[in-house]
Parts: sequence; C-alpha cells; structure tokens
Amino acid sequence: MSDNRQHGKSFSTSDTLQALYEFTDAVYHARSVEEIYTSALDVITLTLRCDRASILLFDEAGVMQFVAWRGLSDRYRTLLAGHTPWKPGDLDPPPIFVADIQATDELDWIKEEISREGIVSLGFVPLTLEGRVIGKFMTYYAQEQDFDPQSRSLAVTIARQLGFSIGRARAETAREAALAQLRQSEARFRQMTEEAPVMIWMSDPSGHCEQLNRVARDFWGVAEDGLNEFDWSASIHPDDSASILARMGQAIALGEPVTVRGRYANWAGDWRVLETEARPRYACDGSFLGMIGVNVDITEQESIARQRELMLAELNHRVKNTLAVVQAIAQQTFRADRDLPAVSTFLGRLKVLAKAHDILSGVRWESTSMQELAREVLAGAPSGRGSISVDGPAFLLAPKQALAVALALHELQTNALKYGALSVDTGTVSLAWKPVPAGRLEILWQERGGPAVAPPLRRGFGTLMLEQGLVSELNGSATLDFRPEGLVCRIEATCEGTI
Repeated sequence: MSDNRQHGKSFSTSDTLQALYEFTDAVYHARSVEEIYTSALDVITLTLRCDRASILLFDEAGVMQFVAWRGLSDRYRTLLAGHTPWKPGDLDPPPIFVADIQATDELDWIKEEISREGIVSLGFVPLTLEGRVIGKFMTYYAQEQDFDPQSRSLAVTIARQLGFSIGRARAETAREAALAQLRQSEARFRQMTEEAPVMIWMSDPSGHCEQLNRVARDFWGVAEDGLNEFDWSASIHPDDSASILARMGQAIALGEPVTVRGRYANWAGDWRVLETEARPRYACDGSFLGMIGVNVDITEQESIARQRELMLAELNHRVKNTLAVVQAIAQQTFRADRDLPAVSTFLGRLKVLAKAHDILSGVRWESTSMQELAREVLAGAPSGRGSISVDGPAFLLAPKQALAVALALHELQTNALKYGALSVDTGTVSLAWKPVPAGRLEILWQERGGPAVAPPLRRGFGTLMLEQGLVSELNGSATLDFRPEGLVCRIEATCEGTI
C-alpha cells in the first residue's frame, strides 16, 4: 500500500473539483479493482485532508474486511476488522463522523486500540450499490475534527462514485468469469462432439449442414472447410430417399424428434445403413433454427440381425418338421390304438409342445408372456363342463421355462377334464400367478367344486413330470396338494421380469 501522505490545511473548491474529476476519470479507465482502490485513497486523503484512510468491504460471510489502506498498522487492521455500524444490505444509511473517539460509548478495548494507533477523530462513510451497503471507507485524524458540512458532502460524493465503480468492476469481473466459463464450456462441447465415436451433425432451416463432427466428415469424405458444397441428401439411396426426407419433414412440421434408418453412400461409394436420431432446434422466440442429430452406422448389426433371422427361420422350420414327423410316426404307430387314453395323452402332449413352439417362434425365441402362454395352452384343449379363470400381472418367461410351463398347464388341464373340477358342470379352476421375493414367479392352480379328491395310489407320468421334471427346467419347484375339495398345484419359477 502507499505510504502516508502529508497535505496542507486548506484545499480550494477548484482544487476539489479537479481532484474529483481526476478520480472519476481514473476509476473509469481503471483496469483492475486495485487501481480503483488506489485512486480512491488518493482523492480521500487529498480532499478530506486526512493522513490515513482505508476501504473495507463485506466478504461472502458478511464480515467487513480491509481491502485497501494507508498508514494503518497490521495490529490495528487485524483487531478492528469486522467492526462496523452497518449490516450487509442496509438501505442508504447516513455517514457517521466521530470528533473524539474517547467521548463515544464504544467498548473500552476498541477505544484503546484506536488511541494506540494515534487516532482521535474518524469518519465512517458507507459504500452502497443500488442503495444497499456493501462496505465503507474510513478517514482517520490525529487531532479532533469538526467535520463541516462541506467535508461531509464531499465524503458522500466520493463514496457514491467509489461504490458505483466497485459495482461496475464486480459486474465486469462476473461478466469475464461467465465468458471464460462459456468459452470453456463451448470448448468442452466442441471437443466432445468432435471426438465422439458417432456422427453428430447440425443443419440450418433449409436443411443444409452447418456442422459435421470428425466421424461424420470422415464418413462422407468432407473437408472441415467444405461444408458449403456438401449435400447430405444426395448420398441417400434412391429407394430410401423419399421415406427419409418425408419423415424429417414430418418431424419439423410437428416439432417432434424422429428416428429413421436408411442406406447412405460413404466417401468410397459403399452403401452403409445409418440409423438417425434427430430433433428440431428453436430460438428463444420460437423460430425454427434447423435440425440436430446423431447417425450411427449399423450396417454390421443389420447384417448380423439378418443372419440371425435366417438361422431362426431355419431352426423353426427344422423343429416344426421334426415335431410333425414325430406326430406322424406316433399317429401311424398307434393308428389302431388311437382312442386309448395313453395314446391320446401322448398326442396331446405333442400338440401342446408344438403350440408352445409356435408361440416362441413368434417372439424369435427370446421371451414370451405368461398371459399369452396360458391363454393359448388352455384354449387348445377340449372344452370341459366347468370354468377356468385366469389372473396375473405381466411376466416374461424364458423359452425353456415357457415350454415347461406349457406342458405343466396341459397336464393339469387334462387331469381336471378327466377327474377333477372340469369334469362336472359346477367345477371351477383358478389359475393365478404373482411375483415372490428373490425375483421368482409363483403359479397357483386351484380346483374347486369337482369330485372329491384323494391322493393317487401311484405316481403317473404327468404327476412325476409336474413334481420332478419341472424343477430343473424352471429352476424352481412344483408341489401337488390333493385336498378333498380340489387339487392345488403350486409352481415356483425364476422369471425375467415384468413387462
């Protein structure tokens, strides 16, 4: 900080006006807040005829801190920091001038430290920004002062100009910080888009490309400075052009995002399949600015998907043929005994296995819903005299589990038709399922109103399949409870989840 300065006892009005003019000019051209402080201390000590002065501002915690000073010891600044008659944001408080600090009701230790510094009179002049206190400047005198009206008015004038200058400097600092942050954000965004492993593009309202990132430029062989001559629509395959352009136009008209795929010629003239996700861009006033989107080259995925479809089709064809051959052999072998219960049961099991296969073929052997499986299997058997109710949330079963559940439901329905609730008019069957802990599905088959039930003397194939065969296929369990009022079968299976 500057050293103490000595001034004469008189300062003319013209000199005062000249000093204020020079101060205003200096803070206007100041390149930093420190230059503003220096100019302010110059004019304060010069025009208010004080040897010592300081500028204090509230920090982020609301504590008044010294930011510039002249002629004050480190001890004084350390002990008196935070001492202020105002709180942050106080509205337009008047300045305070103290002719003799010892005549005030300040705390004794404060008066002692001020006297130790050789100060008798002080001026507290608030610095405001938009009428709210942000700090103060202080004047210190070794002799008692009377603080005439002219000095008081001059102090207020300096304070106003200083507060305005500090506010302007803060605004400029904030603006520069925001600009720096914006430039940094733009640089990060530009680097992110430029180095992204997918094609990123942006068009103007007419559809002409304004920006292509590196991957997109490499795909089409476009130089970074060659966007003006590039026409992306000319690279669309003739058979896909009308559909793609129509979908893009519809997205613009509706103001909605769009996903479209088609074939495009790359820089070498090879046709590649691109999947595009795009959405319209708008200005603050709602005017259309163009589209922004991402292209992903899915040529290899499309090829793999086609091969997979061919393999699944071939597999489905072979399995259907195998089942048809097995059914034909069975019917031919048991032609004379077709009406026997065992033969009928066997053929029924083949039929439900083929139906489950058809269901899984329709979903590419991925997963099938419990609802559809139950509906198809139970609807495929001969009608009984009772009724069946089906209830349960949406659940997916893996292919192996779906086949097992289909056979289980067939066995239960067949048994109910022959011996259980579906063999009489008053019988009812309730099929329900629900999720249970550990990601498992509980299936409950419950019969009522049929003939009295007793545990079988021996376990047939259907019973053994339900109690033992389902365990490994479903990664779960199956139990049969032969209650007198009706059979109850409880099946637990690991499921893939709700849909």
